[in-house]
Amino acid sequence: MRPSKFPATSRGRAKHVIALVVLPDTVTLELAVAQQVFGRRVPSLAALTGDVENPYELVLVGEGDQHVLPSGVDPGPLAPLETVLSADTVMVPGVEEPLAGRSRRLCSAVAAAHRAGARMVSFCSGAFVLGAAGVLDGRTATTHWLLAREFRAAFPRARLAAERLWVDDGPVHTSGGIFSATDLALHLLALDLGHAYANDLSRVLISAPHRPGGQSQFVEHRLRTDERGPGGADVQALLSWIRENIAEPHTLASLARREHLSERHLARRFRAATGVSVFDWITAERVRQAKVLLEGTDFPVAQVAAAVGLGSSESLRRNFTRTVGTTPAAYRATFRTRPAVLPAPPPARTPAPSPA
Repeated sequence: MRPSKFPATSRGRAKHVIALVVLPDTVTLELAVAQQVFGRRVPSLAALTGDVENPYELVLVGEGDQHVLPSGVDPGPLAPLETVLSADTVMVPGVEEPLAGRSRRLCSAVAAAHRAGARMVSFCSGAFVLGAAGVLDGRTATTHWLLAREFRAAFPRARLAAERLWVDDGPVHTSGGIFSATDLALHLLALDLGHAYANDLSRVLISAPHRPGGQSQFVEHRLRTDERGPGGADVQALLSWIRENIAEPHTLASLARREHLSERHLARRFRAATGVSVFDWITAERVRQAKVLLEGTDFPVAQVAAAVGLGSSESLRRNFTRTVGTTPAAYRATFRTRPAVLPAPPPARTPAPSPA
């Protein structure tokens, strides 16, 4: 493994300095991802791959001298938080309390590092720290899809792309759920050291260098205990009826007749309750029900399309890919709940008799 290029450095240093921000509620796994990808190489593996020289200097920094994380892990002594001001990259792993207030000292240091030209990176809910520091204002970012509602409320000046595994917006890089930290880390390696090097390291990590689709394929709103379905009481009965009769050819006109309302009145009430148009909501619900069938049945794609009211396999594929970011077949291969059936071992060969 040999890089085809090297990351930019500053202040006359030989290595690209990454300041890894460790907070009292840092998620240990995302801290470990950063350390594994950008930190010290595992000697036994490096001896086999020749990947001995690390072009990065990874420095753990914090507001205190040391933190024992909620998982019980002690990452060791921490450099002063102000180290971020001279770093080439500032990296913020996810935090267990994304909605918690952050200190003025932390926000000021992160904001100053951004103004000084550091590359800013967050994993998962670490985006809330960048947001609190104003780094995401006017930029596109992502975070864990379960936190999309809270993120939008907290940072209305940021553009949330909750469907993305990671987002590269110039000098600011953000990733979605915990394991997409690896996706973003490999993307940064490709930028810094070349695609070939990133691909080779992905093989060492046994992680795909690029995963198809995005977070949309993992979204399931029922996982939130506070998710009671969109809309106010005045349209909940209609939404329930549409779900139960999703295969029907619903139109705004037919639904308006059912509700004894004008089309304009129903459209206005529907959007006020759900935030989207009647057509968009029905399409999203059809895709959601298609996901359930793809996960739990062996129905052919054409049958799934008919069952959810999308008519044809091509219509399902087009709407599913636009909404979820991957094809129905690829989604089924990833999420089907039936355990794979292993092929039977070949019969034992009977040795030929010895010649007399």
